[in-house]
Amino acid sequence: MDKMKENDKHHLNAKNFQILAILYPDELHFLQSVARSIHIPANTAVIEEGQDNQQLYLVKSGILHVSKKHHDFTFEIGSITPGEVFGEASILFHEPAGASVHTVEACELYAIDISYLQEIIQDNSRFNYAIHQLAERRSVAGTLAINPVFSNLPQAVREVMLYNGEYTTSEKGDVLFYEGDTTTEFLYLILSGHAQVSMQHPSNHDKKVVFANLTPGDEVGELAIITHKPRAATVTATSTLRLFKISLQSIHPWMLRYSDFEHALRHGVQKKLQHNLEALRQKD
Repeated sequence: MDKMKENDKHHLNAKNFQILAILYPDELHFLQSVARSIHIPANTAVIEEGQDNQQLYLVKSGILHVSKKHHDFTFEIGSITPGEVFGEASILFHEPAGASVHTVEACELYAIDISYLQEIIQDNSRFNYAIHQLAERRSVAGTLAINPVFSNLPQAVREVMLYNGEYTTSEKGDVLFYEGDTTTEFLYLILSGHAQVSMQHPSNHDKKVVFANLTPGDEVGELAIITHKPRAATVTATSTLRLFKISLQSIHPWMLRYSDFEHALRHGVQKKLQHNLEALRQKD
């Protein structure tokens, strides 16, 4: 029995899991000693979106699907296959899981508790970089897949965006941009956290009108590319935000080339302007 368990541990190596190739031999041996081999039946949730996940999972066999909620809808955003890992984002960013992962068929996984990974992540800069890069790109890919505007771009374009965009963080109370700002170089995709969109009341400067509360998957700042006017509202972080910045200059060619994307962008802007107008009327 012990020998069978030991042989099973040897599958947790750089040959079967590419990300482990960055580890030093003593680090790999340590993870082999603490990893738990678990069997998950088909059609079973391993991680639920919003869950406080404290495990890194490595897939030995089987296929899993990843889904993510946006407003009232749930989207299938990808698959995880043998040799891949998941659960890294909630561990690295110290936030609830941003997506759900469930098995399609029976799966064999390795589970490693975060407490065993913390020292390795801190001491091994190459492993730290690789797992952060994986988490960031997955986070952006999932957000692009559920966003009603950017999901209209071809998959190949969205993959290029992962390399050309910029990741940034804002703390609670930070202002992404102010109403009337003329600097309109970027729009933002919210990867995690929340923000508030507001405008000074047109007839009472001591009041503000709140138009919307933004959540992961929402875009903000796109009105500038359509209206060619200064920022129409102030956007303030109401929690810590992880954001993906996209240059507005890169959006013009996509609008010219992909009609579905242009239509979705213009339709989204029209809906927001109508919503803002109705909010102002209700405050009068």
